[in-house]
Amino acid sequence: AYLERQRDAGSQSLGRPVDVRLEQGHPAERIVGLGKEIGADLTVLASHGEGGVTHWNLGSTVQQVLAVARGSVFIAHSSSAAPSAMAPKRILLPLDGSVRTECVLPTAARIACAYGAELLLAHVVKDPIESSVLRAGEELVLAAQLAVRLEHSAKRYLENVRERLAREVPAMRTVVLRHANERQGLLELSIQEHVDLIVLSAHGAACDPAHPFGSVTAHLLTHSTIPVLVLQDLPSELPRPNELAEQRAPALRASYPPEGA
Repeated sequence: AYLERQRDAGSQSLGRPVDVRLEQGHPAERIVGLGKEIGADLTVLASHGEGGVTHWNLGSTVQQVLAVARGSVFIAHSSSAAPSAMAPKRILLPLDGSVRTECVLPTAARIACAYGAELLLAHVVKDPIESSVLRAGEELVLAAQLAVRLEHSAKRYLENVRERLAREVPAMRTVVLRHANERQGLLELSIQEHVDLIVLSAHGAACDPAHPFGSVTAHLLTHSTIPVLVLQDLPSELPRPNELAEQRAPALRASYPPEGA
């Protein structure tokens, strides 16, 4: 009865049919299994279930789904102070300069246009930190000089991306951030800029197909309290484990959204 009420409300809101399925079994297993069965393009999850918001950013079921999910996911955070029905006004799009991170550009642009949102293109340049390997002196100076050069290159790169999207997205800004920790830098940026949505690819330049999400994406999924949309860049069917060693980065999925969508 509950699902039927949600179906009717969803159909009325969307203006199109909504299907429902009642499953029995372990929640995470059935969510992943059903996604494969119906060939889902996107799995949408609330950060917490009936247990409510806890001191963990994600509930146990969501954590288990993310551990094995091989598709695109959207996490709507129950702890968000913003109303769930509020349209995004500022979208953060992290880019590392790779084609993989850029595969989300069409989707991010469509969302921004649909809601009149500002698109914030961001790149993080790692700040060198003195350590036993990188000691003070000439090595640290060289590392700092390299960081400055990377910062200038990143600004040119983001500006080129902005120009490519200028006709589609009227409101855009670019941000090159210097931070010792790329993942933490993006989290801090999302809070400082009052971002409503983070859109990124599952993997970046250093793509390890053995993991459904790269380290940066996994960190944002786990620690962000802002809704996160992750588009999977790997094929749904991966090569066998012994073949993965020979193919570090499988072919990129088609750009999002799919043609004709």
